[in-house]
Order: sequence, then structure tokens, then C-alpha cells
Amino acid sequence: MNPELFLPASRLERHRARGEWPVPSAAQLLAERLRNAPDREFLIDGTQRLSFRAFEDRVSRLVAGLRALGVRRGDVVSWQLPSWWEAAVLAVALEHLGAVQNPILPIYRETEVGFIARETGTRILFVPGTFRSFDYRELARSVRAQVPSIEHVVVVRDRPFEGARAFGDLLGERDGRAPVERDLHEVSFVFYTSGTTSEPKGVLHSTSTLGAFARANARVSGSSESDVSLLQFPLTHIGGLAAFVVLPLLVGSRVVYLDVWDPERALDLVEKEGVTSAGGPPPILQGILSAPGFRPERVRTLRTAGTGAADIPPELVREVRRRLGVKSFRSYGLTECPMLTSGRPEDPEEKCVSTDGRPSPGCEVRIVDESGRACPPGTEGEIECFGPQLCLGYWNSELDREAFTADGFLRTGDLGILDEEGYLRVTGRKKDIIIRKGENLSAKSIEDVLYEHPAVADAAVVGLPDPECGEKVCACVVLRPGASLTLAELARFMEEKRVMKQKIPERLEILPSLPRNATGKVKKFELRARFSGR
Repeated sequence: MNPELFLPASRLERHRARGEWPVPSAAQLLAERLRNAPDREFLIDGTQRLSFRAFEDRVSRLVAGLRALGVRRGDVVSWQLPSWWEAAVLAVALEHLGAVQNPILPIYRETEVGFIARETGTRILFVPGTFRSFDYRELARSVRAQVPSIEHVVVVRDRPFEGARAFGDLLGERDGRAPVERDLHEVSFVFYTSGTTSEPKGVLHSTSTLGAFARANARVSGSSESDVSLLQFPLTHIGGLAAFVVLPLLVGSRVVYLDVWDPERALDLVEKEGVTSAGGPPPILQGILSAPGFRPERVRTLRTAGTGAADIPPELVREVRRRLGVKSFRSYGLTECPMLTSGRPEDPEEKCVSTDGRPSPGCEVRIVDESGRACPPGTEGEIECFGPQLCLGYWNSELDREAFTADGFLRTGDLGILDEEGYLRVTGRKKDIIIRKGENLSAKSIEDVLYEHPAVADAAVVGLPDPECGEKVCACVVLRPGASLTLAELARFMEEKRVMKQKIPERLEILPSLPRNATGKVKKFELRARFSGR
């Protein structure tokens, strides 16, 4: 993979001149931790409590096992794992070897995983055995049969199927070789995200772009080695990997992993482990506040609780600040630029509540109108961004042309307003996505499946406000003459199509026709307005 295909030399020089790149890899940061405080506790996952030394030992043993499988610099290795210590060890081991790692969200199913594996040509796929009552071994078996490039499947925390390998068998003798030297702009990660396209988009990142996010996060939040953070969303999300592997290795802090979201369990961990930071998408914070066992004294160690990844009600931030007694603020980012803006603990409360903060260190935000001209402060327009966290492009480079401006800014597809003081408020979306529990769902990808149903003549999918999920999926369909369809029947059909559960509509509206404008485009704003109040 030639990085020059993805990154112009002018951008390289700009980040280098500002001291924003290169940023050490997680493997290099771990080596630094071993020199400074090897026996300090680093990662807690259930009964597993790993010091930096113990964590590095497992990384070294896994590196040896991966070398034995033939993993080389530039090889794509996919891992669809929960927030377990094995996933963190694997992430650092793959950086050590110079592989291109492809974390895949556990909610993805055969359709999405098969597409990703084919597009990237992945060589090895890591999956759990069974997680949340779903057998990932069957998924992996089916995907491997469809994707010739997959040479090995590795099963974590369960018995492998015939022809697959067990994760524990890869933990061999320690590997004594130094981490592979990489170029500061070399593609090291590919994260897939849903957007306006039918298929997921592969977003390319380097150790420096992820490291820039970790640095910015540390500066904004004032992170230090005394911090204890609680991971309450998928480690395979870009924010999970950067903030709960790279950042704690950067500052020497402690992390606590929670693989399945459970508000009572989260409260137990905050209380027991002295957690100082426990943020996440709005449903996470809402869950903690509404948990039957919530009492202020159980969260007395908390210092901050940031929120992002979805539409954020201002009242939620106020309630978190009041009931948890912590500095709570909003942030805004996307897989392409994970922490574009953020509030700061020292910001005025009204700014924390009503805006998505100011640009992160090194990041630039501008608001443009339909013709690409800069909008004055206080005027709504499309958000464009640039900075050291910004991705290197897309795996499918044809997407770059539309996504990036001539001067390298990303067109986010989101709408926003910058005020006179430089605070951003995200006001809406140009792109047709539904944000459910912090995950972007392409409306078109759901519509494409709906059109395959024999009873459906026409279809449109919209997101409707939901207090628990942020948005829920509503399918508006026109039936063929004489056909009938129920929500349960539609759900079974989509399950048979093996799409991720989150894309299955939670509401079905049958209409005689869809409202369209003069050019034939569905007027989704009318559908949202019509059904949001029900």
C-alpha cells in the first residue's frame, strides 16, 4: 500500500513543521511505560488485572504467535472483538508488526463483515466464540468461505471450529525484536463506518492520526497518570481504541473495561475502582442517572463525564453536571476526525451545555454555504475540517474526490454554526444517516434491503427521535397491489438477509405513496415531521 496515494506531501510537511507528527505508536508508548513504571496497574477486565509489565508480556507472546502465522508489515488483519483485554493486546501486537489492522464493530453481521473482508483482502480474522448470545464462529465460517484472502480464523475465549485456531494457542514464547519502524504517514488502521453509501466506508488512519487524537484528548481533559477511565462502548470504535489503549499508554493512566453495557455494573466499577472519567454517548449517561442503584456517593470519584457521538440534549448535560457533580461537556467528531471539537472542563457552563465546544488542538473548523464560501459567525452551513487527527482518505479512493476539498479539508456532511468565540454548535445533517446509540446507520443501505422484499414497491427510511437510542429506525413503505406486511414479518426478512440488528426497523408505516419533490426525491423531512409526534 503506497501512502502517497492517500496523502499529499504538503500535508505531511505542515504537520511535521508544527510538531503534530510523528506520534509514537502504541507499541512504542508501551516500551516507554516499561522503562518508567512497569509494575503500575494498567488494565482491568473482570478478574484480569494487568500491570504494564504483564500487558507487555502478553503482547510479546502474541507477536511471536502472529509471526508464526506469517503476519508481515502491510498485511490486513481484521478483529471483531468485544472490549476485552485480548483485543487491546492484539491491537498493540499488530502495531508492533506493522500490520494494517481493521477493527470491526461487534454489531456487524455477515453482510457487513463479508463486504469489509473482501474489500480489504484481510488475511486473518479474529472473532469471539459467543458474545451476547450470538455465535461469531458461524459468522466467521461463512465469511471465510466467501473470501479467499482469509487464511486463518482465530477464536477468542471459546473453542474454535474445525480449521480455526484458538487465541490462547498463539501466546507462545516471548518475541525479542523491536517494533517495526513505520513512516509517519503510513496507513496503519482501517475503520469502517456507515454513511450515505449503501456499503460501509473504510476510513484510513495512521499511528500519528490516532496519536494526535489521544494527545488532544489528554490536553483538553487534563489527563494524567492518576486517572482511571471506564470504557463503556466498543473498543473497536475509533474512540475506543484511541482513548482506551493509546491515551492511557501515552499518560500512564489506568483503564477499566466493561464489555456489555449495564448501568448497575458501571456504577459498581466506578465505586470499586475509583473511576475518574466515565463518559460516552447520551444513552450511557442517561442509563447511569436512571439506574435503580444510583446514588451520588457511588460516583464521588468522578471528575469528568463527556458526551458525544449522537444528538445531545442540552438538558442531559445540565443533569449530569448537577446530579453527578462533575465537569460535563459535549464533543463532536466522526470516524474521519474523531475529536474535531470539544468542551473543556474550564469552559463556562452555558457553553458546555449548549455547544459542542471549540476545535481540538491543531484542528481547524470552517462553515461554508452551498457554493463553498465561508459563512460569517452565527450563520448555519456545512462543517468542514482539517487537522492532525484527520484521516488519510478512504480505502476506496474514489470516495476521496467528493469528500475532500481542493485544500484538503473534509466535507463532513453535517450542518453547524460557529459563534464569535469559536464555539461550534452542530445543528443538523446534510447526509442521510440515522444515529442510533452513537452508531451511524446508512438509510440507503436499509432501503436497499427493503426493496428486496416481494411486498415492497417503494420505501424510505428515516430516523425518529427516541429518548433511549437517540434515533430509531422507521421504515415508510408503499406495498405492491394486494400485498400485506407487518413489522414482525419485516424483521424476520431482514434477519434472514443477515444484516446487523441495529438496521432492522423498529417501526413500520405503510403509505399509499411517498411524498416527493419535483425531481422525484423523497421529502424525508415531511415523513419525520409526520411520524415524530406519534
